[in-house]
Amino acid sequence: MDLDPREDSPGEMDIDRHDGSEDSDNESFKSAVDDLSEDLDSEASTPTALIARAYQIEMFEASLKKNIIVAMDTGSGKTQVAVLRIARELEQSDKRIWFLAPTVALVRQQHRVLQSQLPAVKIITLCGHDGVDTWSEKAVWDAVLLNVRLVVSTYQVLSDANAHGFVQLDSLSLIVIDEAHNCSGSHPISRLMTEGYLPEKKAGRPVPSILGLTASPLMSNNLDDVDKLEQVLDAVCRTPTKHREELIAHVNRPEMRLVSYGDSEDAGVEPAPTHLMTSFREAYHGLDIRKDPDVLFLKSQRTERAREKLRLAITKKDTPAQRALKDVYNRAVSVCGELGPWAADHYLSRAISLLSQQSRYIAEGALQSIRIPAVPEVPTQLTSKVLTLLQILASHQQDPVGIVFAQQRVMVGLLKHIVSTHPLTKDRYRVASMTGTATMPGQRNFKDMTSKEDAASLEGFREGRYNLLVATSVLEEGIDVPICNLVICFDEPLNIKSFIQRRGRARMGASTLYLMVQDASGQSATDWRGLERQMKEKYEDEMRQNTEAELVEDSRVVGYPVLENEKTGARLTLFDARSHLHHFCAKASSRTRHLQNEPYFIIRKVYPDPTSSNQRPLLKATVHLPGSISAGLRRHESLWTWTTEKFAIRDASFQAYKALYEAGLVNDHLLPLKASDFFADVGHDLGNILVRSQLDPWPEIVHTWQDGSFLYSRRLTVLVPGAEEPLEFQLILPVPVPYMAPLKLWWNSTSALTFITDREMREFRREEMTDDGLSLDHSFPLLAMAFQHRFPLTGREYPIRLVSTQRKLDVQDIAAREFDPQLFASLPQPPLVRNVLTKVPYFVTEVLSSKPPAELVLNPGSDYADLPENVPYVAYKSLGKAVGQLVPPSADHEPGNWTPRNGKLYQKVVPSTALRMDDFPAVFAQVGAVMPALTRAVETSLVAADLIHNRLGSLEIDDVPLIVTAITSPGPVATNYERLEFIGDTILKFCACLTASAIFPTYHERLLSQWKDSLVNNVRLCKASIDFGLDEYIIKHVASKKWRPKFVEDYLEEMKSPKPAETREMGSKMVADIVESLIGAAYTYGDMPKALQCIALLVPTAKSSNFKWQEVALSREQLFNLAPDNAILFEHLQPLETAMGYTFTKKSLLIEAMTHPSCSGLSNNDSCYERLEFLGDSILDVIVVKRLMAETGPNELAHYQMHEYLSSVVTADIMAFLSMEWIIKQTESHTIDPAKLEDMDLHANSRKSKITPANLISTKEDWPFWRFMRHNSNHVASAQEKTSKRHLALRNDILAAIWHENRMPWALLARMGPAKFYSDIVESLIGAVFIDSGEWDACIQVLTNMGLLPLLDHFLKTKAHVLHPNVELGILAPPNKRETRTEFVIISNKRGVIGQGTEFKDERGAVDDGLVGVPTEGEEGEKPPYDDGDVSLENEVFSCKLFVGGRQVADVEGAATKEEARVRAAEIAVALLKKERKVMEEMEAGKKAADVAVGNAAADGDGDNGDEDGEEEEWQEVEADVNDNGHDHDADGDTVMN
Repeated sequence: MDLDPREDSPGEMDIDRHDGSEDSDNESFKSAVDDLSEDLDSEASTPTALIARAYQIEMFEASLKKNIIVAMDTGSGKTQVAVLRIARELEQSDKRIWFLAPTVALVRQQHRVLQSQLPAVKIITLCGHDGVDTWSEKAVWDAVLLNVRLVVSTYQVLSDANAHGFVQLDSLSLIVIDEAHNCSGSHPISRLMTEGYLPEKKAGRPVPSILGLTASPLMSNNLDDVDKLEQVLDAVCRTPTKHREELIAHVNRPEMRLVSYGDSEDAGVEPAPTHLMTSFREAYHGLDIRKDPDVLFLKSQRTERAREKLRLAITKKDTPAQRALKDVYNRAVSVCGELGPWAADHYLSRAISLLSQQSRYIAEGALQSIRIPAVPEVPTQLTSKVLTLLQILASHQQDPVGIVFAQQRVMVGLLKHIVSTHPLTKDRYRVASMTGTATMPGQRNFKDMTSKEDAASLEGFREGRYNLLVATSVLEEGIDVPICNLVICFDEPLNIKSFIQRRGRARMGASTLYLMVQDASGQSATDWRGLERQMKEKYEDEMRQNTEAELVEDSRVVGYPVLENEKTGARLTLFDARSHLHHFCAKASSRTRHLQNEPYFIIRKVYPDPTSSNQRPLLKATVHLPGSISAGLRRHESLWTWTTEKFAIRDASFQAYKALYEAGLVNDHLLPLKASDFFADVGHDLGNILVRSQLDPWPEIVHTWQDGSFLYSRRLTVLVPGAEEPLEFQLILPVPVPYMAPLKLWWNSTSALTFITDREMREFRREEMTDDGLSLDHSFPLLAMAFQHRFPLTGREYPIRLVSTQRKLDVQDIAAREFDPQLFASLPQPPLVRNVLTKVPYFVTEVLSSKPPAELVLNPGSDYADLPENVPYVAYKSLGKAVGQLVPPSADHEPGNWTPRNGKLYQKVVPSTALRMDDFPAVFAQVGAVMPALTRAVETSLVAADLIHNRLGSLEIDDVPLIVTAITSPGPVATNYERLEFIGDTILKFCACLTASAIFPTYHERLLSQWKDSLVNNVRLCKASIDFGLDEYIIKHVASKKWRPKFVEDYLEEMKSPKPAETREMGSKMVADIVESLIGAAYTYGDMPKALQCIALLVPTAKSSNFKWQEVALSREQLFNLAPDNAILFEHLQPLETAMGYTFTKKSLLIEAMTHPSCSGLSNNDSCYERLEFLGDSILDVIVVKRLMAETGPNELAHYQMHEYLSSVVTADIMAFLSMEWIIKQTESHTIDPAKLEDMDLHANSRKSKITPANLISTKEDWPFWRFMRHNSNHVASAQEKTSKRHLALRNDILAAIWHENRMPWALLARMGPAKFYSDIVESLIGAVFIDSGEWDACIQVLTNMGLLPLLDHFLKTKAHVLHPNVELGILAPPNKRETRTEFVIISNKRGVIGQGTEFKDERGAVDDGLVGVPTEGEEGEKPPYDDGDVSLENEVFSCKLFVGGRQVADVEGAATKEEARVRAAEIAVALLKKERKVMEEMEAGKKAADVAVGNAAADGDGDNGDEDGEEEEWQEVEADVNDNGHDHDADGDTVMN
């Protein structure tokens, strides 16, 4: 039987194949893997780490100088070199770039990597299944490539497109060739270069640059192949020779072991066939070829050509059915020899089953006679080669992560089964397989017998569900596979390329590469040992030479300079410099995790060392510091030349550290500058502290009343509810009378007396009082009207002199008349009536002609029957004692708040004979009743006036009411400092950020943040407030329970015996808040210049700090001048200016604003966005706060409302959402109509029709703002990819919640979980616009176009619910109380309980990975690093249990992020607590309603008796329990009372 023993070959090659090799499994990775790769989860295909290392940057810089082929080991990051080179080319050229890969799977993988790294660039893939070989018109190519900057395709696509004139080489700026070692012989790219590129270049026409990537430039063991490859690609082969130390550190070389599996005596001997193999062979011989369907078809044709084909088919038995049977038998023979009889029968039994299903002719003509034996599931009768493999696997010491390479696809599936079921290995290994196939797409290959779930296998191996992958050579190159600690070559590598690439898969520490050979003493084994020995000797020789050179260098170090600080004696030598520099970079670099924050070094040869016998070159090192460092300090070169890299690096490190020291970034102790170096330590927050008592202006007033020559007066108009005409007074003091804002003193919950002071003040000499009738003093009569029945008035002269301009007021007129009902009724303004005995005043509510029945009176009293019958009676209500409040009192506490009910018509009645009435209207007594509050208001204004003239005089602020507001603490007052403190905090932060950015241009963001936090924290502001003397000006209202008027006589008596200075206890935060509120007042009075003047006055800085407050315009100009001139805006960033509605004068600012820290540092002038973000954050706050402060009148917002709105629109999550919603541009794309592709049956290789422009579909693609951020981090790319998917899934719900439900969807935003860089670029863009324009309006326009300010306006208009659930929970369940203490327990389905906490941290900058938590404090209170992306594991979900006071109130599951779990739990808890509170309130209301009659009667009776007896009552306590540990937060995260 003449069966072909060779391996099966592919049926047809197409455009996605890259050479003519028909026996290479690697080249056949086309159908199974290519098709299944479409289903690869993009997260499973996350790019490998793409943070540039020094040796990668060395290769990148080399590629800028000439065409090169980068030869670096697998896993060393060749792709990163390409990314860097492409990014640079995109910024320097408007031509297209073409990236070539050998297979469709690699095309798709590289496309994912490139698109994630270059999100602002339009990138497409072109492969055979796109039907590119049918694009017969240039118009089709032009349409598809419209707006495309980067194409990723298989080799043949570009080769054919150029050959047909569709893509000209001069339209390309760069061609990147992945797996460049393939470009030999008749390879498509070899032909493109030799037939197109090289002739064009020779003719002097423009050609693109070439960048090749390979793990080995050799396809064979012939070293001449390197020269040939260089000639073909017009490039030189380069490997990182300058950074061996770092390259070795990142690329592990496994230990190689050769393992013999058998004697050579049996080599070449065909194994004895099994019974099933014999039966199969006999069945093949017995198959009647005359019944073959192909033979019958040829017979029916009756043509000469058909007869010739028929003759060949019969004589050679060459029909598809015959070939299929021969191929199966050949494979069975191979399997039997390699794996053993059991494997052959296992394979054949499955092949027979599949052949029977595919061909009726084969089934009936041959296979139905075969009796298939039962093949055991557990393998037996295995060859020594398989047993050796099993022994290697069983004896591996580490936790295995490995790959077994086999040449034939059929072996892969069988080996997977054997390892999975054999007793030696089944319990330890979770096995998957990975193969290619040589068949065409859509056809099932019965010969392979391998799994079609290759994608799932690869994904499972990446995720750790499998720890062993059995694969063909398809995994040697290109495919992203996790690093392994075990690689076994079941068959010997075909060439040195395969050996190097397989070895590169074993990159884990202490890994092993096993080469299985038949004879360990044979020539093959000797060759492999020799190759490994040569490579090891070369490495060791390099190390030996370095050691010898280091001994020579040690003797030179003595003369190297030393850096020493004379003040402290600190010193730095060459040996210390590198460690110090690493420490500095760790402290100075971005707080973003996953970034390469270490310095990297570039080594260059300068000239040979004349003293060296082997002419060893001398070296110099250049160190590059991370992108967070100022551009001018980022690059430094060694001072001397050296013979070793180590000392060259030390030298460069020393020069860098010296430059940092000279730039002021290193302190006198030669350590990185830190917060304590800026300002003297002021300690920590002490909570409540003792401060000076409030300034008392009355002693000076009293003294001036005695000795002063001048008096001052203002007209005081009093609007009394119910009075037809206002009352007019002159308010007289012996000092200038401060103007007061209209003052409402509430009489009850619905009405108030309004005091209006005239803006014009009159000054006159004391003797002029008599002429104007101002010598009268009505203050005492007014007080007597309201208070003399309660307590004796000890003096006569009150410090405040009120003179009625309408009538004379005298004490004698109090109760001067008997009560006459007729006279009372005739008076236009009724007076008060008073009890004859107690003098208690009443308001008359009704005059009754006779005594009413007792049953009509609420509380007639026990002696009611004894009262006279035939006299008029008076129904009355009390004057009240809690009147004159600064805020409306509760209706429950109003005096006389009673209405007839339950048959009771009168609350209180009294015979008219028991009353007398005043000889003046009751409105004057009302004025007298509110004199305590009026006196306090005048006192507050006098304190403010003193502050203005004696402390703040240089500010020239004359608005006393404004300063009154600024110094009045929260309490039962109409206005307080909270709104001013809110804006003052914002302005102070802005001025600090702007001035520091300008004065310290070399300070990185982390240092600036530390500086700002040290300067404007509450502890320092508290100290500044006390040092300035502000503590005695703070107005803190305390409810007075036993108020007594203090007269001039009382003060004079006290002045005879002076008391020591008194103190009072006050929260340190309140003391600090006054500084910010005064800054807010200054800003309100005179905008930013006045605010800055106030800041300089209240928050001075020492000369040693090298800081001085300066004007905003000056700081802005300095920052503008620091920005590089004449920068050219990259093409892909140009649409930003259009979308923003602003054109930059200095384009470098826009580039900087869009540059992530991972991207900067590659160019001397590049800077990342961190400093701009630092400034932009404060600018954004100012703009939003100004908008909130603009809400006036009925829409005026309380400070806590402003905080809620500010926190809602400048939180990281919402800014991230807006950056994803803000569409910068739309691009038009053209793709082939899928229906046309289907009609053409492309996958069956039907190419009769062609693609024309009519078959194109035009689509619009949106490019959101975030895609324009420049970055160079796989973690950023991964975060962007994941966040984009979540945004797409959640955006409709988020938009509906915001615009239709008028609420902030906190849980949905938390589920989206955006990284912090989304909000960073919003803030950095605002910072860039401000520096470039110096105009607030320009920033406002950008925020409007972005959608942030329209969102804020919507929230304000609809009064949307924006309060974060964690804050709301803190209000409902204060965490500082045991009974309401909250605790969150976060549980991961992957890691179990991962966090427990008592509360959220309300911080607008929330969160990097979408998590809100309480950060741990680092050194100097420094914030910990934040995540720049999602830190969740693959498929990780979270649940949260929330406890309040030990009771579980929420349990949520299925959250995508920890933050979402906590927010959802807080929402549930808030809803539950609100419901419970409502039930309690309803129960209390019901109980109160049931007891209302009894309760009111008792209360009224007690109140009446109290009035009758003249007993004192306490003022109603309406002041909230204000303390310094309240439950809400101000703009800077400080706790305040909500």
